[in-house]
Amino acid sequence: MNTVSDFLSRSRLVRWPVLLSPLLLGLGWTLAAGGAQADTRSDQLRAARTWAIQLGGLGGADGPRLAPLKRAPFGLLVIEPNDDDGQPWSRAEVETAAQSKLLVAYLSVGAAEDYRRYWQAGWKVGQPDWILKADPDWPGNYDVAYWNPAWQKLALAGLDTLIDQGFGGVYLDLIDAYMRRPERPTARAEMVRWVCEIAAHAHARDPQFLIIPQNAPELLSDPGYAACVNATAQEETFVYATDEVTEAGRQTELLASFKAWRKLGKPVLTLDYASNPGLISQTYSRARAAGLVPYVSVRNLDVLTPGR
Repeated sequence: MNTVSDFLSRSRLVRWPVLLSPLLLGLGWTLAAGGAQADTRSDQLRAARTWAIQLGGLGGADGPRLAPLKRAPFGLLVIEPNDDDGQPWSRAEVETAAQSKLLVAYLSVGAAEDYRRYWQAGWKVGQPDWILKADPDWPGNYDVAYWNPAWQKLALAGLDTLIDQGFGGVYLDLIDAYMRRPERPTARAEMVRWVCEIAAHAHARDPQFLIIPQNAPELLSDPGYAACVNATAQEETFVYATDEVTEAGRQTELLASFKAWRKLGKPVLTLDYASNPGLISQTYSRARAAGLVPYVSVRNLDVLTPGR
């Protein structure tokens, strides 16, 4: 499962005055001074103080499915759009799980996965031509020519399914795939255009639909990108998978980038991978001190860790 983008080199790369009740803090929400809950999804995202991501382990037809997520104490929750058998969650299940939180679906737009419903028998590298290369770190995953109209048509069809299911937004993975195309001078600009096309397509159907890209926070400086996204998420800011503290230079670079996002009023979600209790506590503390919205989990993202 392509839950993270660590095929890349490790060398690369408005808070409000509020009064929080214990219940609201647990749910990750804040109240404005007037006491009114945020009206739009974008407002709710900016108000969320906790988030989590689970991309497996919810079972198939006989599993727990989404019912337990209704009580999950997070302001934002990202999940797979399908159960563990590959079948889409029903709209009723999504709407029930989304009570008291924003529920957002995962979608890889920079890589193809052979366990997805769109995958056809006989497909392999070069057939069709937008399948470029197998990912050696993630069996069943393939680099794609994300600028190719045929691939984009498939991905947008998946996006339409998420909207039909009732999700409030999409969590876009493999945005940093452009860094794997150094031979293509237009790769970065094409990724920005691709993300903005996804946003335009979604907003034509649901104007409040949230667009949350994972990784590549540097794209904020590219013309038009900021207007297309609501927030950014970043893996391994403080801890590599698993329990390996990141380099000071990486942390400094990322934290500087995050300041630009926050200056625009766009939340920064961090996702680190740790099992050591002391390191987990340290990671949450450092992220909170920097004004970030942190989550620390296991490498496979197949359980909900407690969050803080």
